[in-house]
Amino acid sequence: MLQGVIAAVFMSGMACGQETGIDDPVRGTVERALGFLEKDAVLWKSQGKCATCHHGAMTVWTFNEAKQRGYPVKAELLADLAKWSKVRFLGPDLEKPRGKEPGYNVVSLAVIFLALTAEAVPHQESLAPEDLRRIAEYLPRYQEVNGSWETAPLWAGSPAPPVMDSHETWTLFASLALSQFVPADPNTPSAARESLKKAAEWLSQTKPADTTQSAALRLLVEARGGTSSELPPMIDRLLRRQNADGGWGQVRNLPSDAYATGQALYALSLAGMTRERREIQAAVRFLVDAQKADGSWPMTPRAHPGKKPAKNTVPIVYFGSAWATLGLLRTVPRSGE
Repeated sequence: MLQGVIAAVFMSGMACGQETGIDDPVRGTVERALGFLEKDAVLWKSQGKCATCHHGAMTVWTFNEAKQRGYPVKAELLADLAKWSKVRFLGPDLEKPRGKEPGYNVVSLAVIFLALTAEAVPHQESLAPEDLRRIAEYLPRYQEVNGSWETAPLWAGSPAPPVMDSHETWTLFASLALSQFVPADPNTPSAARESLKKAAEWLSQTKPADTTQSAALRLLVEARGGTSSELPPMIDRLLRRQNADGGWGQVRNLPSDAYATGQALYALSLAGMTRERREIQAAVRFLVDAQKADGSWPMTPRAHPGKKPAKNTVPIVYFGSAWATLGLLRTVPRSGE
């Protein structure tokens, strides 16, 4: 029954900008998800915890995309969360020379996520031009000599996949964030352009990880700056990972979840795959069915080999719910397009 409703949503008047009504189950799913992300971020902030890449930078990114796609977002709340995140991640330390201590010699994923906010939503207001200028200078400074950006080491607390996944993951995220700073004129000197060339060379020599995240992010990088002829095989690679239930798992031996499915939907949308495709409809149906009553999605923590999964599920649930929301936002706008 639900499959037929979702199919009707995709094939109806959305293509010409018509509303399908407040009972649309997909848009209702997105609105519940945004409610969860708002409530959980406010709770995290009110409990005195500092801004993080999940409750903070990821929230700013997701809410800006929601606003762009026509979903209601509280302007004062977004401004407050953006200010909170910028105080933590875009403070004076952003200009300091790169440190040598563990944790201070690798790029900040939160800074990358804030940059991705502007990359994904060109007319956003959370980051000022000066913020972006500083980020554009920061990212190349934290790039390794070999062209990669390194993930945080496994210090006490064991940062876990899929977020703290690999150098490949962070290099792909950083490449996406940095691409917006390349001048249109190829003759204009650009640290960002040179940095991206080094990153592209490193990625070309690095075997892609057998993960959905690798396939999705490599597709995104290609869609943002590559040639269209390269997109079809990369889309096929990602689609081959889709499970029978319509979702994607982070790795092949794990069940579908919100994190991987949201990332796949997001990448496929930006690569030009339309919502009329049955693969997209199946993925949307999976996320609609899997959402919990509070608007979040269930997530199971993973760990690197030899490490134990984290007992605190709050960060991965938030990340998974944010990615599911981003994927749905890109697939089903609120007011049509």
